[in-house]
Amino acid sequence: MKNPFLYVLVLGIIFQISCGPKKVEQTRFLTFKANPSYIGSHPTVGLESNIFIVDKESKMQFNIDMVGINETKTYKLHIHAADTSEPYGYSGNPIIDLGTMTNNLPITGDVTTMPFSEFTENFKGYYIVHDPDNISNDTTTLLIFGKIGSDW
Repeated sequence: MKNPFLYVLVLGIIFQISCGPKKVEQTRFLTFKANPSYIGSHPTVGLESNIFIVDKESKMQFNIDMVGINETKTYKLHIHAADTSEPYGYSGNPIIDLGTMTNNLPITGDVTTMPFSEFTENFKGYYIVHDPDNISNDTTTLLIFGKIGSDW
């Protein structure tokens, strides 16, 4: 063989063609800062939550980390639908329960109840992180309270 590079290049092209087209994953990255309306005793300086949402074929995958939390506390993370008929402007029950964060360890959760396209194009909701010492729906008790879903 006179040109091994050419041989490797041809094999690579054949391999790529034989694998066929692949679905491109859709993603969304969001950062939420501390709720400016929060009036509790939990420190909020530097508090933020990062969410990376990946569209998988049959589910959405949420990868979440938080900065500025107390490692000894347990934080509940939810997504609620916007609902102006409710006292605080959102549904009392979560549409998506993202789980709890403890020991400042990132969490990953799968959501099968709503496709990525529906979530990012039509859904209007709020991402909520509750104060671990004061679980309430009053927006002044929420550490993080921000719009999520479609760009609304």
